[in-house]
Amino acid sequence: MAAKEAVSETFLSLGMDVSNPASVISMQGQFSFLRNMHHAARHLRNVIITGVVGAAVSGAVWAFWTGFKAIAATPAAISGGQGTSK
Repeated sequence: MAAKEAVSETFLSLGMDVSNPASVISMQGQFSFLRNMHHAARHLRNVIITGVVGAAVSGAVWAFWTGFKAIAATPAAISGGQGTSK
């Protein structure tokens, strides 16, 4: 019985009256809302990380492709002008 009173006093100090069923149901609703907010925040974090990683990969591919096109467009510059004799 002492444990039950101790738990009841602990919940009461946290603002939850366990002797009132309406209070318990209200607290359950609040915890449910907090759990949903936690899942929404986790999902938002994952979406943001995916977007940032996608943008970084896209930028790297674009830089590689632009460099490849620049090298392919000027083959004489790479060979140092070999083949021309004066």
